[in-house]
Amino acid sequence: MATLNFFPSTNGVKIRRTNITTNGVTADIDSHVKEQLTYMNDLLGTPIYIKEGGDFQTVEGMSISELVQLPLKARMYGNSHRKEQQWQEDSLLNTIYKAINNSKYDKIYSLEEYIDAEDKLSLLKFDFKDRLNNNWNNLDLNTRSILSYPNIVNYLLAFGYNAGYTEVNGLTNFIFGNKSGNRNVIIYTQISASRQYIHEERVSVEFNNEKNPVITDILKGNPSFSSLSFSAFVMKTLENYVDNSSELDILKDSKYYKDIPPSMIPKLIKQIKASILPVTDSNIDILLPIFMNEIENTPGWEDDTSDTDGSAPDYSVTFLDDDAATVQVVSDNIRCAAQMFYSMTLGEELDIFSVVNFFTHKFMVRGNIQISDSQLREDLQMYVFSNKFPHPRTGKIIERTRPAERRMFYKQVFNYGNAAVTDDVVVNKEFPKYWRILIMEVARYIQRAQDSPNPESYVSRQTVMQAVEDLQYNLSTHCSGMANVISPIIYDELYFVIKRILNHPEIVKQLVPAGGNWWKVVEMLYEGMKHQRPKTTIHYNKAKLGYEILNSIADYNPTTFEDDKRFSAFISNVDAFIISQAQLQQKEEDENEERGNRDYRRRERHAEKEEDEDATEKLPTPSPSAGKDEWDF
Repeated sequence: MATLNFFPSTNGVKIRRTNITTNGVTADIDSHVKEQLTYMNDLLGTPIYIKEGGDFQTVEGMSISELVQLPLKARMYGNSHRKEQQWQEDSLLNTIYKAINNSKYDKIYSLEEYIDAEDKLSLLKFDFKDRLNNNWNNLDLNTRSILSYPNIVNYLLAFGYNAGYTEVNGLTNFIFGNKSGNRNVIIYTQISASRQYIHEERVSVEFNNEKNPVITDILKGNPSFSSLSFSAFVMKTLENYVDNSSELDILKDSKYYKDIPPSMIPKLIKQIKASILPVTDSNIDILLPIFMNEIENTPGWEDDTSDTDGSAPDYSVTFLDDDAATVQVVSDNIRCAAQMFYSMTLGEELDIFSVVNFFTHKFMVRGNIQISDSQLREDLQMYVFSNKFPHPRTGKIIERTRPAERRMFYKQVFNYGNAAVTDDVVVNKEFPKYWRILIMEVARYIQRAQDSPNPESYVSRQTVMQAVEDLQYNLSTHCSGMANVISPIIYDELYFVIKRILNHPEIVKQLVPAGGNWWKVVEMLYEGMKHQRPKTTIHYNKAKLGYEILNSIADYNPTTFEDDKRFSAFISNVDAFIISQAQLQQKEEDENEERGNRDYRRRERHAEKEEDEDATEKLPTPSPSAGKDEWDF
């Protein structure tokens, strides 16, 4: 079967063809994106070329080879950026715009006519379009949007051909893989459309330079051209610069600004906004050291990468690695469920909370552990004797959660375990069914993709999308109320006991002197507590993958699965989750079999013992007249 290796590879599901496509919902592209692409397409297709001695060139005498290789600079906006000044001087579209308005020749040609006149290039165009048509559904939304405009395709073909790519495989790889190819046009469009949105907002933010922070942040996000997401992404990025611009200007005026760690700047902005005493240019040098000292004395402030103002609930998870819809969906509820799933898997299935209790109440009682670090000593005192712990990031003192509380909410949200619940708690009995359906549909999808005999055919994503939507609505409904309140507390406690106790260098060094991390500590303590070795890494992978899957469900809308990379990543996560779950089930089956064998051997020994006792009872009783042996007492 043919392998379409000329398209850029994507991470995710590896099947016999590069990508799998959908017959699901196709999103329209953003209006400003469409405007930028249409304008660019019109400019590139305008006749501006003349023939001199059989060679095509612009009216100014520039050859097509020189023209198409000029830098493609994004469109600029403002009173000083009109007509040809919309683009940087000597850029591609600036040169074309000036050539259009200065042309005085009667016979001029377009870029398409140039391609048709070049025998080899015209054949390359035919071969490329044939490949493109056969694999159209394998392309992501941004690429399809760009290549829907014929003059943009002609420009890319002419650019690649004049850059030396004169055979179809090389030319195709140039368009899809070279930074000057299709990706360059996508960046042009993202910047130009973003600048148009920012200009319309009339905000005091610099945006006409490609190195402006707001533009670089937008490019880092690589926004989709979808009408459902592009403008929202640009506005969300812009808000950060609009809301914090005055505070940032005050910080920049301080003599200490160069000494501020970049990760501390968002927190300093929060401090400035929350300050009772108004912070100005005149007092910033006095107040800034106080703010910095307060932040530095907050435990775990480096781990807090959030730049929110605290109004949104924190349902994020820090992985502890070693080194407009028809149905109203509340995404925060699903993110809360994702966080709770992570805590449930590590806290209950891996039983980390019990492991910590075993460590503090039994293991340490033996006196084999030396605690030298004062912070660790304070953490243990508070956690063990006061049943409290400090919040890992804010330092706020929080009471420990109780096992019965945790299990009640796991039962409510996931129908997990056999915990007792109060009469007014509605248990989510449908979650296991919807979760199994998602797992089965993803497995079927992968199987259909692998079995597809024709690389030009497509495999529908509709059943996977339906399973995701069912779970989305289910969790949005059931993970609400007090579940939203307790989930961050459970996670904070879990993070605290792992990060501040089990992963503390003193604990790791004394419990696993041969070297290791918190996984090794948990394995050693778990084995001492239950006399069996846990699958620590598998449980951790299950927790992490489950969190990422549910977070993807929270972010889902029909356009997200239009993006092949995001869909492929989702499928890969579910596939990996299936493997982790299968490994845990196999371990459980092996343990049950071993337990059964032990019970069988115990019954056999008991039966043999009873037979021996029966045989002893049947032995003849010695005669009373018989003489006693001297050892017969």
